[in-house]
Amino acid sequence: MKSLQRVLFCVLLSFPLMTVYAQQGGKLQGAWELDAQKIDGKDQALTGKRIRLLTANHFVWVRQDKKLLEELLAKGTPHDSVVAYHDVCGAGTYKVHGDTYTETTEFFYDPQNIGTSIDWKFKLEGDLWYTSGHYVHYNNGKKIEDLLLEEVWKKLE
Repeated sequence: MKSLQRVLFCVLLSFPLMTVYAQQGGKLQGAWELDAQKIDGKDQALTGKRIRLLTANHFVWVRQDKKLLEELLAKGTPHDSVVAYHDVCGAGTYKVHGDTYTETTEFFYDPQNIGTSIDWKFKLEGDLWYTSGHYVHYNNGKKIEDLLLEEVWKKLE
């Protein structure tokens, strides 16, 4: 009987924490646009538009630079046409635990990143979502670069 009481006590004690984590994840659902980005502490000029969509368990993000697309297509070469339509995107599943948002990539323009996960520390302030995490570039399965990405996303809804 004492064991059952302990289990019930632990469940009841953890319920508020689980509720907070679920609420954090729920607040992430929707459409977001990248508002600012730093790579290894250096501000990056944003070109084009980057959008991230989140459901209860899945994410997708896309980027398109209309100006670059038009410039490449104007050149009229087969290579530039392929490059123009090869813009970046990624999709997969995500989980939220406390202040950590973890993405697991299932679709990506670079196949070496498929199946990898990124842990992002995050915080929400109003309609802004601040994230910070390490993005790794691979070449033939070997890590060649580890970048600290700090991003600010603005909620569109």
